Amino acid sequence: MVTIPLCSQAICLYEQWLKILSDLGRARATVIAYRTALHHFFGFCSQKGLLPEQATFEDIAAYIRPQLPGMPYPAASATLQLRLSAIRLWFDYLIYTDVISRNPLPRSGLPGMSASGRALVPRIITLPKIPEDSRWQHFLNYVSERSLRDRLMLALAYCGALRRAEVTAIAVEDIDPAHRLIRIRAENTKNKCERIVCYGPDITPVLAAHLRSLRVSGITGGALFRSVSDRNYGSPLSYWSWSKTVRDWADKAELPELTTHTFRHLRLTHLARAGWKLHEIATYAGHRDLRTTQIYIHLSGSELAARMALTVADIDRKVAGIMFSREKLNEKQV
Repeated sequence: MVTIPLCSQAICLYEQWLKILSDLGRARATVIAYRTALHHFFGFCSQKGLLPEQATFEDIAAYIRPQLPGMPYPAASATLQLRLSAIRLWFDYLIYTDVISRNPLPRSGLPGMSASGRALVPRIITLPKIPEDSRWQHFLNYVSERSLRDRLMLALAYCGALRRAEVTAIAVEDIDPAHRLIRIRAENTKNKCERIVCYGPDITPVLAAHLRSLRVSGITGGALFRSVSDRNYGSPLSYWSWSKTVRDWADKAELPELTTHTFRHLRLTHLARAGWKLHEIATYAGHRDLRTTQIYIHLSGSELAARMALTVADIDRKVAGIMFSREKLNEKQV
């Protein structure tokens, strides 16, 4: 589903809409995701002989059920949500440009329903997958044989709880070696808010060695991490290259669930286990919504265990005493 043989005024406007989103400051990854979503939807309409701007709610329901066309496996809830959001916003733009008068995909899910109505696709929220300590140790042992640049990227991504676009965008000027701080510029963050992260003293000599290697190459500023490929040697490393590197590590270390975002999840979970407060983790991570930060409190189990110990520990002890009294008696006899 890569061609769009149909031609309509609405399809001609979609690149214009994407450019407006880009001009308004939407992240490049978001614009790419919206373009991919619309291209996929246009391909579906082409197969059905349907002009996209004439699609009805029933047409869109057929598009996502039971799964997106052309996909070998059912799409995840998050994928469906993203594609429906792109289609909905594009229809809003068509209303603005007087191409259509009504959005066939209302936010409430069904025509005529209130804002509390059931959505077309349920929003399923799951906890991030993070490796167990033994598997994380196994992964680090594998990566310990990689290049200094790649190991340093991993260390900073983990210590700073950085997204892939943030770690690849670090500039030499953003580093404060005296205080072991890194400035994450607003234009490189997801929520466009600048923040400061830190790294440990054990990373200092490694970072110093990397900076020396850059100076030997004649680089005194700009991107901290650069390509070593013959094709574009010395150019800033893209986050796509970083993703490809981590994907290769994960496959060879037999950790298929691990991604560049796993390092961020793991660091924030470790901070929660170390007793950091909710607002402290939120500030360090760059979260605007504390509900996002609460995920890591849940993952850490620290708050849950503490609440359990303070509230119902006596009740649990009595229940266990009654249910497992036989085992305890046998244990004493042994």
